[in-house]
Amino acid sequence: MNVITRVVLSLFVVIASRNTANAYCIEQWACIESSETVDGVQFYVENKRAYPFTASLRVSGENLLDSQKLADNAKGNTFERSVVVEGNTRQLFLSLTKARQHLPFSYHDAFFWAPGDMHATHDDIAYLKPYAKGQYFPIVQGFRGSYSHSGASRYAIDFDMPIGTPIHAARDGVVIDIAEHHNQGGASRRYAKYANYIVILHSDRTTGEYYHLKYNGAAVSLGQSVKAGDMIGYSGNTGFSSLPHLHFAVYRAKPFGKFESLPFRFK
Repeated sequence: MNVITRVVLSLFVVIASRNTANAYCIEQWACIESSETVDGVQFYVENKRAYPFTASLRVSGENLLDSQKLADNAKGNTFERSVVVEGNTRQLFLSLTKARQHLPFSYHDAFFWAPGDMHATHDDIAYLKPYAKGQYFPIVQGFRGSYSHSGASRYAIDFDMPIGTPIHAARDGVVIDIAEHHNQGGASRRYAKYANYIVILHSDRTTGEYYHLKYNGAAVSLGQSVKAGDMIGYSGNTGFSSLPHLHFAVYRAKPFGKFESLPFRFK
């Protein structure tokens, strides 16, 4: 089943002879700003929410060098860096200056992000099943399921669950992302972007993610703390979904907008 769509934006700039700045934010959460002068360009990353995300930047250009040696990887005229950006902070991402002062420079940059911490270490704990105590819903696809549980969603579980079934938190955490405005779904990946979901940040900085919720199916709000067993929303059939069900997995962010599911166990 589908997972959060991570946004990648890019920008091409030829430097003018005066100071300029360019900035944009994704979901009013992850922001990137470039500040240009005649001598080079600096990039800043800002987190406008209280929850960490993993950010990556790739810059390819002409007549530039890594003046402060911040890049994790620099090959020729391409510079890359990945960092974990803590909540409500702003920091210098990359600083590039002219390699030859008498020549102009140009660049193309791509910014990637994913909620959570790429350095998170998953706690070895048992999770509650994501529905009310005393109920039972069969698993229709488990770890490494051949239909869609491969790659980033290798360790996900799908529960056969009628639309409108109350969903309960499998673990304590804080709600950091919600989508509930979609009302489309189908057995094709083209529907993936229409999934409704709730994302909960755990104390170990992994995320528990609950997918395919019904339209207006969230019963929690951003920033709300929840305990394992709390009711958080209602199941549905939105997004890449061949039948009404709940997709649950534990994820860790990775550089360049990627992420991976982690093996876990239920009580």
